[in-house]
Amino acid sequence: MKIAALTAIVITIGAIASAGEPQATRRPDAGFAPENQTVFAPIVELAPPGPGRAARAIAIMDRQLAFQRKLSFHPALGASLQKVVDELPPRESTLIRAAALYSKPDVPWSDKPDGTHQISVEGEPRGADFFYTLATDYRSPDEPACFSGLFGLKPSPGSTSVNISSVTGTLGGELMIDTYGLGGLVDTAAAILRETYGDLKPPWDTAPGVFNQHDKAALDRFHRQMPHLAAKYDEYFKFDNVIDEFNSAAGPVVLLNIDAEIRQDALKKYPKLYEFVVKLKQAVTESSALTDSRGNFWMRTGFDRGHIRMTLMVQNGRLTPFNAALKQSGESVALDVLERGPYQTVSSVQIRSLKMNFGLANMAFATDYSRDANAVSFENRMDAVPELVAPPGIHKVMDMVAGEFLRVMATGNGGMKTELASRRLANGSYNFAGEFTAQLNYSPTLELLARVGDAIANAHDEEVRKEERAFGEELFDAFVADYNGARPAIRALDNLRATSK
Repeated sequence: MKIAALTAIVITIGAIASAGEPQATRRPDAGFAPENQTVFAPIVELAPPGPGRAARAIAIMDRQLAFQRKLSFHPALGASLQKVVDELPPRESTLIRAAALYSKPDVPWSDKPDGTHQISVEGEPRGADFFYTLATDYRSPDEPACFSGLFGLKPSPGSTSVNISSVTGTLGGELMIDTYGLGGLVDTAAAILRETYGDLKPPWDTAPGVFNQHDKAALDRFHRQMPHLAAKYDEYFKFDNVIDEFNSAAGPVVLLNIDAEIRQDALKKYPKLYEFVVKLKQAVTESSALTDSRGNFWMRTGFDRGHIRMTLMVQNGRLTPFNAALKQSGESVALDVLERGPYQTVSSVQIRSLKMNFGLANMAFATDYSRDANAVSFENRMDAVPELVAPPGIHKVMDMVAGEFLRVMATGNGGMKTELASRRLANGSYNFAGEFTAQLNYSPTLELLARVGDAIANAHDEEVRKEERAFGEELFDAFVADYNGARPAIRALDNLRATSK
C-alpha cells in the first residue's frame, strides 16, 4: 500500500451509509482497541479468517509493499510509449484538449470499428521498476502484478469526420495482484477506526480544536509505536490539533480533527516541489464533504494556506455522522458489515490571483457502494453542473469560455462517471478495475488557454513529479521501518487469539 493508503481508504468509504438499515455480513467488535495493542493490528484484516491469520497477513503485506514500491515510486516507460506521452498534453489539460487531440496525426492511435481512437498500455515489474509499454490492443492482465490500461476517444453524436465537436473520453485499466481486494481494505479501515483515539479519559473536551492531553496522548502513541514515520511527520508538518474527545450517555465520542500545517522550509531539499508548495500555500483553498441522504457529514477535508484539515467522528470504534457544529447527528456504522449504501461528495477549489478568487464550486458526485463475498465496487456519477467562481465583472466571460464545457461534461451521455471495483478470481488473486468516462466538448478558447498553461507547466511538470515520488518514498521507507519493527507484536496476535478461545 502507499504510505497514505489506509487514510485514503477511510476517506474513500467514510460516508457509506444506507438510507435504510445496513445489511450485516458479520458483527465485528464495536469497542476501541486495547491500549497495549499494536497500531499495526488492522493489517490482520487483509488475510481471510482462519489459523495463523496474523502470520498470513504479514506475508501478504510483505508482497504488497515490495510491489507497491515499484508501482508507486519507480515507473519506467518503454521507448514507444514515451513517444506517445511526448505527443499528449500534460495531464492537467487532457480533458480540455481531448476533442482536438482525437484528430492529432502524430499520436499512434489504434482505430476501432465504432470510430474510437485508442491507446493501449501494458505494465509489469521489471527489476526495481514498474515498466510500461505500448500495446497493440487492450487485453486484461492474466498474471499477478500485471497492469493493462487504455485511453480512448470516441466522437459524440453530431460530430462529423471533418468537425469533431465533442468526444466521449474513456480512461481505464485493470491490475491483478495476489494480496487483497477492496474488501480487505474496507475491513482494515474499520479496524483502524477502533485504533482512533487519544486516551478516552476525562477531563473531556468542551469545544473542538483545542490542543490538550487528548492530542498529546494520540501523538505520544504515534511516536511510541511508529517512531520512524512520526519523525518524518514532525519534520514536514506541525500539528495544531489532532483529536478531540467528548463524553456522552453512550460513552466517549472521538472527533478526529486534524489540523496539520506544512513546514515548507523542510521541503527545500526538493527544490521544485518546494516551489510548488509555496505557490500552493499562497493561492489555493480546497474543501470536500462526504454526506449521506439525510445531510449528515461523515468526513470533511480541506486545504487552506498550507493547513491540511480532516474531520471524522468515531464512537464505540465505529464511524459516526456529525453536523455542521461537529456534534453527533445519527447512529454509528461499522464499515465492515455494510453490503450496500449511497453517499454524496461535494468539493470546491479556488485559486487566488491578483486579489481575486477563481475556481469551481459544487463539484458533486453521487456514489453507490456494493459488496458481496467476492467483489466490492464504488460507482460514482457527477450529479450537478459545477459552478464557476469568479469576480462579478469576469464571471460572465468565464461562463462564456467554460460554461458549456462544464455543462456537457456533467450531463452529456449521462454525465461524468467513474468506477472502482475489485473481485476475487478463481486462482485466489484479485482483479482491480477502474474506469473514467465523460463527454468532452471542443472549446477553442479553453484549448488556447490550456496551451498557454501547458507551455508553463511543461518546463517543470516532470521534475515536480519526480520529487513528489522521492518525497513519497521517503515517507514510505519510514512506514516500512516501523512495520518491520512491529512484526513480533503482529505475530503475537495469533497467540492472543488462540489463548482467548
